[in-house]
Amino acid sequence: MELARTLKTLWHRRRLVGLGALLAAIAAILSIYQVGLFPPSLNSRTNVFATASTQLLVDTPASSFADIANDIEPLDARAGVFARFLASPVAIALIAREAKLPASAIEAQGPFELDVPEVQHGPTADRRSSQIVGEGALYRLRFENSPSLPIVTIFAQAPSQDGAVKLATAVPVALRTYIDQIQAEQQIPAKQRVVIRRLGKATGGVVNQGANLQIATLVFVVVLGVWCMLLIPAQTIARGWREIGGSEGDPNGNGSNGARNGHGRGKDVLRVERERQRTG
Repeated sequence: MELARTLKTLWHRRRLVGLGALLAAIAAILSIYQVGLFPPSLNSRTNVFATASTQLLVDTPASSFADIANDIEPLDARAGVFARFLASPVAIALIAREAKLPASAIEAQGPFELDVPEVQHGPTADRRSSQIVGEGALYRLRFENSPSLPIVTIFAQAPSQDGAVKLATAVPVALRTYIDQIQAEQQIPAKQRVVIRRLGKATGGVVNQGANLQIATLVFVVVLGVWCMLLIPAQTIARGWREIGGSEGDPNGNGSNGARNGHGRGKDVLRVERERQRTG
């Protein structure tokens, strides 16, 4: 019964319900898009993102992996150094140039130390302040290195799959360019140089595909539901206001009906008095 009464009330106020649907649609659009006024623009929010990963190998020109006479332990240490260097501002600038992205849009984190207490994994105040700034970045990088192999694993995040793959692919190229430049400036012999090899192409995909549609639908339903809930008490208040206005002038709360009833009772008294005089 209550549901039927509610639906009937909403049907009588269908124009206001339509206005609420329009407002809910606007709220849904604003939840997934950023609207610019000067100049007019509509940019999608970063509710959907993609990830990609790849690996790079720190090696020698003759490949230590192919020659059992070569020791790879020095390469392990260099891989750890390179993994931390890739999170530095210098490396981020090189990666951004290679990926054709602004450096300010990229946030990077190096690997955690495996041989330190867990409490020391937490960032210091200075590091945390820089991370808070980076939390608004559209592109993110995370680097991890194996403790026993000269391999650095690269994890990239971007608004799209192509962007994530491009960002992950740019890291080995940027590191190779930087190392080759230093080795050339220092005139290091070719046999003693470090070689950066990429282990396969970067692969990735969309993590939360369809999130924008889900968010917009949820916002639309919530806003429209709240609007309809407000219409029911609004009509009740309006009806009560009309009833109060109609009962003014009758101290007993009968309003105009009371006045009409009083006038009718006066006529009955006159009729009875006339009948008494006629029979008397």
